[in-house]
Amino acid sequence: MLEAAERFSAGRPDQADALCAEVLRVEPDHVPALHLAAVAAFVTDRAADGAELLGRVFDIDPDHAPALVTLGDALALKGEQEGAVAAFRRALVRRPDDAGLHNKLGLALGALARFDEAEAAYRRALVLDAHLTRACFNLAVVLAGQGRPTEAEEAYRAVIAREPCYRGVWLNLGNLLADQMRLGEAEAAYRRALDSDPDDPALLCSLGAVLYREGLLQDAVASYRRAIALAPDNVAALRLLGLVLHEAGQLQDAAEIYRRSLARDASDHVIASNLGACLSELGALDEAASACEQAVLLKPDYAAAWTNLGIVFEKQDRACDAIAAHRCAVAADPDYAKGHANLAVALRNAGEIDEALAASHRAVGFDPEQPLAQYNHAHFLLMNGDFVNGFAAYRWRRKCKSLSDGDPTFSEPEWQGEPLNGRTLLLFAEYGLGDALHFVRYVPTVAALGGKIILQVQPALATLLRQLPDVTVIPRGEALPRFDLQLPLMSLPRVFGTTLDTIPADVPYLHPDPARLSRWRAALADVTGLKVGVVWAGNARHKGDRQRSLPAASVLPRLVMPGVQLYSLQKEPRPEDGEMLAALGCDVIDLAPALGDFADTAAAVAALDLVIAVDTSVAHLAGALGRPVWMLTPYGLDWRWLREREDSPWYPTMRLFRQRSPREWNDPLMRLSAALAVLAAKAES
Repeated sequence: MLEAAERFSAGRPDQADALCAEVLRVEPDHVPALHLAAVAAFVTDRAADGAELLGRVFDIDPDHAPALVTLGDALALKGEQEGAVAAFRRALVRRPDDAGLHNKLGLALGALARFDEAEAAYRRALVLDAHLTRACFNLAVVLAGQGRPTEAEEAYRAVIAREPCYRGVWLNLGNLLADQMRLGEAEAAYRRALDSDPDDPALLCSLGAVLYREGLLQDAVASYRRAIALAPDNVAALRLLGLVLHEAGQLQDAAEIYRRSLARDASDHVIASNLGACLSELGALDEAASACEQAVLLKPDYAAAWTNLGIVFEKQDRACDAIAAHRCAVAADPDYAKGHANLAVALRNAGEIDEALAASHRAVGFDPEQPLAQYNHAHFLLMNGDFVNGFAAYRWRRKCKSLSDGDPTFSEPEWQGEPLNGRTLLLFAEYGLGDALHFVRYVPTVAALGGKIILQVQPALATLLRQLPDVTVIPRGEALPRFDLQLPLMSLPRVFGTTLDTIPADVPYLHPDPARLSRWRAALADVTGLKVGVVWAGNARHKGDRQRSLPAASVLPRLVMPGVQLYSLQKEPRPEDGEMLAALGCDVIDLAPALGDFADTAAAVAALDLVIAVDTSVAHLAGALGRPVWMLTPYGLDWRWLREREDSPWYPTMRLFRQRSPREWNDPLMRLSAALAVLAAKAES
């Protein structure tokens, strides 16, 4: 038997089995030979033979401990954990001090989710053998499974102290730390695991996941790419890589990975929906719609796919289809906050403002911590004149990554309107030039509170705004002096509790440089008739540009009439506008080449009789200068123009020509042209 045992230990079970057979021919009831033959049968995939041999052992000795352990192992391997537990417990009657056997019992109990009993078994094993690393590791696993992370971490670190390269310990520790959002420590644990096993795709995916959660998107991409290189058919890694690439803004790469994922699993509705969203951002709207439609065919109650489809329809100017898709999203998941938020936006764009406000209320009710939904909700409230709640919700803009990217951020405390008591306050511009021009009206009120005021603005505005008294104006990009407090300009209405009745609307609150104004007046002195400046398009990068900007061909020919001289104030005409400007010749004089910064534009505007503009910075400038300004405004797009008004409480000299239905410009342009003709006739009489 000694030779048979040696052969088995040397990894030669067939030879061991043959030697046992020789013993059993001579002595059929030789228990050690029967037991070793049974073990050899199990390891050579002859389970029936092994069971028969164990039966013979138990016929001779019902409580034979080694055979009971073998039986327990065999049952555990087959998934029959209850039987395994019973076998191990019977074996422990004869071998109560066998630490390894207590560990086996713990494993079987853990597989049955009987964690308290499993923990007791592992702890007993460690009492018997404090150096039994596998029992310490298994104890950590059970403690983690019971939601006891501190004790589990202690147990994992005890394993590491004994065997730093113990298989799985760094991976499990990393998982435990990641679950506690201790991401840097988790990353370090995963990297330590990779030192021992650098080609483990699952480990690389775990590292990728924690890198993603740390915001290290490019590192996460590299980790997932490495995992996929090692396991090209790893669909889970492909999915995750696509998601990270998408969030990182690498849209072409993300779309490619999404397509590869779908090629391997065409039933993946989530990836089909994500592909649609990605293609939508790339502007491939027809393909995007097809991908989203595939997703909803795969899973009709998947709300996110309906939402993505609705967004695509909006971009295709299919307003009714967009609303229908967003309604499907909230029908599929009535608690889906993003679905309600996007429905609200689609309804607003379709002119259904009251219903949009109700949908927006539902969105923020379901997820009050969603920044973009809160930001959009602020627009609805403000549009309806609820300034107190609207400006409170407007604070969420600073938490919207898509809105705040590129805006200044500072670590100094935010001013809440308390007395300055000689401290220095930094006020800074955020978004567009028009926003800064709109809200600098509050700066003199702040300056009167006794502190020192620094105003940081876009360089194009710096010269114009240096006229503000008791304020140091610094162009963005230049070094700032020391300051104690800070606040975005667009938060001043909230700080001052602005309502519709308390809007500071005394104009002008900005003034042109006298010397520049004199030059412009001299240059235009010989012109008879109304001098009218025109701006027909805003910043092409603005997310609402398609709703507010117009081609020159849609605007300028309607304004050419007797008694009117048109001047283009359009700083960046679109390529397609050149032909129209050339065709109109002297009917439209281009002033843009003479306009450097906004100080130049302010002087030019002040020398004109009227400015006609779409919703862009020049309209704000004209209003701030107290000059007559007629503005073409989309239906319900920007909150500051409120609803159904032809005037603006922000700018007393402004007249609004708003769309009466979404995306329909012919009517407001006709009304504006007629009003201009009347004004020109009055000027001649």
